[in-house]
Amino acid sequence: MHWYDPAHNRHGILLVYALAAALAGTESAILALALNPKVHPDYGAFYIDQTTTCLNRDVLGSYSLGQIVSFRRDGRKSANNIKVCGWTGPAGDGTHSLGDISRLRVNLANPGRDLLATLEMSAVLRPPTTQQRVLISVNGRQLAKVVLADPNPSKVMFEIPGGATTLEISFAYLDGFPPNRSASNIYKRAIRIVSFMLEEASD
Repeated sequence: MHWYDPAHNRHGILLVYALAAALAGTESAILALALNPKVHPDYGAFYIDQTTTCLNRDVLGSYSLGQIVSFRRDGRKSANNIKVCGWTGPAGDGTHSLGDISRLRVNLANPGRDLLATLEMSAVLRPPTTQQRVLISVNGRQLAKVVLADPNPSKVMFEIPGGATTLEISFAYLDGFPPNRSASNIYKRAIRIVSFMLEEASD
C-alpha cells in the first residue's frame, strides 16, 4: 500500500514549475538573440540585413608605390593581398567583380604626398547592357565617376589626396546585370579589373 505524502507531492509540482520556468526563460533568450543578434556589423550587413554584397575580409593590404598589381592569374598572390571583397578569383582576362560593390585595401608606408591611381578595367556587357557606370571612392570620399562601354581594357586614372596610411578603395556598380544562363549564378557582374598601380602625383 502506497501512502500519500502531500509534502512530497508539492515538492514534485514545484520542481515541474521550476523546469517549465527555466525552459521558458531559455526560449525567451534564444528568441531575443534571434531578433537582436549580437554580431559584428560587417557580418550582420552581409548575412542578416543583406544590405551589402561585400563581406569584409581582413587582408594585409601591403603595397609599394610604383608596384603594378596584376589581377590576371600571374598576379594572384599580390592581388589577393589587397582584395577585400566583391571579386572572383583571377582569370586570363582579369578578375571579375561580384555584386553591387567591390573593395581593395592598400596600406602605405609613407602616406604624405598626393597619389595618382592607374587602373586597367573593362566592362562586362550582356544585352541589353551597353555600359557599366562605376563610382570609385577612397576612404568614403567619391573621387571618380567612370563609364566603361568597351569589353577591352582601358586605363582609368584619378588622384587620391595624401595623408592616409590605409586606403579603402570602393567600386560601386550602377549597371551590374543579374545572373543568367550565360553568366554567373551567384551575384551581379559589372567589370573586370586587369591591373592596379599607385604612384606619387606630379606637382
